[in-house]
Parts: sequence; C-alpha cells; structure tokens
Amino acid sequence: MKQYNHFSRNDITLVVCAYKECVYLKESIQSIMDQKAVPQVLIATSTPNAYIQTIADEFQLKVCVNPDGGQVKDYNFAMQQGSTPLIMLMHQDEVLHPSFVEKVLQELNYSKDPIIAFTNYIEMHNDIIDEKASTMVRIKRILLWPLMLKPLARHGFGKRWIQLFGNPIAHPTVVCVRERMPRVCFREEYKASMDWDLWERLSTERGSFAYISDVLLYHRMNDENQTSKLFKTTNSRYEEETDIFSRFWPKWIVRMIMHFYSKASKYY
Repeated sequence: MKQYNHFSRNDITLVVCAYKECVYLKESIQSIMDQKAVPQVLIATSTPNAYIQTIADEFQLKVCVNPDGGQVKDYNFAMQQGSTPLIMLMHQDEVLHPSFVEKVLQELNYSKDPIIAFTNYIEMHNDIIDEKASTMVRIKRILLWPLMLKPLARHGFGKRWIQLFGNPIAHPTVVCVRERMPRVCFREEYKASMDWDLWERLSTERGSFAYISDVLLYHRMNDENQTSKLFKTTNSRYEEETDIFSRFWPKWIVRMIMHFYSKASKYY
C-alpha cells in the first residue's frame, strides 16, 4: 500500500471544547493523555471558570478563551486554535479509545489528498458503554460502506453517496486537514446541522474522506447532549436537514425522505 503522507502525533491538535462545569471533562482529557500516540492538546471555552482552569493546570494545558461566545462561534473559534496541520474538536464528554490517534494518523498517511478522517463509534448510556450498537449507529455504518473502497473515498460520487439518506459522519470523531477547510467552517444559519452542512460542502472538493471502521470513540448520550437539547427545544434541525437534503434530491423526494428521517429524533 502506498504511503502518501507522513503525519505524526506532533502534527495533530485536539482542541477540547469545554463549557461551564462538565463533570466528564477530566475523563475526556484523560482519554487523550492515555493515547498510544499522544497529540497536542488545548482547551477552548467561552465560559472560563475555576473548574476548567483547575483541570487544565492538572494536565498542564493551555486554555484559549473565546470572548464572543455562542455554539457556532465557539466551534469556529476552536478550529482556529493551534498551528498543526491536523485539528480535531474534542467534545468535553466523549471518551477516546487508546488507539484513536494512532489509527487515524495511519489512515491519513495512506490516503491520497485527505480532507477529513473519521472513525466508527458506539454510544454509552449512564457511563456504561453499550454492548451492541444502537439502531442509529447501525444505520450510519451501513451508509458508510462505500468508503471502505478507496476509489469511492476519493471520488465525489462516493463522498456524496454516503450522505444521500442522512449524515452518517460522527462529528466528535472527525479530524480535519486544516488547509482543506473553508474560511468559515461552521455557518450560523445551521446551528443544529452545522457539521453536516460542512461535510456536504467538503464532499464537492477534490480529495479523500478517510474512514476508519474500528470503534475508536465512545459517544455519551444524556440530557445534556446538544443534539438531544435541540430536538426538544427547536424545530430548526428539521428545517436545516430539509435544506441539506435538497442539495442531493428534488423537493418531492426530500419530502418523502423527511417523513421517515424526522422519526430519528426518538433515538436521541
């Protein structure tokens, strides 16, 4: 297999997006420090407080403070931190498998002109990792099958094919090649679907979506999960996803898809 790149652990920064006083923050950072290939690590927040600073001091991490907070603004701010060619936004309640960084780097190094890399994942409830994948996770895995073929991972058809019936890319697992990102990564008008909006735009660009099928991240599901909050408090996710589906399908097909797709909220 041909090696196209030579990324090492020194070429990737994991920016932990911290908000207020999350009880899982320390566990999340510890899972980064326990990596076989330990990356560069920063904390980004728009809610600086003694709790975050104490944890940062314990791990000797720099805290980058965003003076202009807001969900989308916080993510864009975090994307601007660090100077390495690879960057990942680490959610404050997620847990990484010890091989996450090592295997992502390996996949990126054997991918031609990569744009993003991301991995398989499984959910955890009440701090316990699920024994088997949920219906939602299984559906996403099926949608991602085309990327198991390298030519499709590089071809625009393959990168768009995986998104025809929804967003199968788990944002918490995504590592971005910084130079391939647009000037504005996340757009304010897509608060509930800002990640899918970005993946769709990137799918039209030349280059690869590198997918690692190993389960390398444990995604915590609870009432504080941002997706859960959005489903409970706003209809914007439905409207935004209808808009994104319209980039792939004519309107009459979008209406049919959304009839079934909107039922996905019961899994959050």
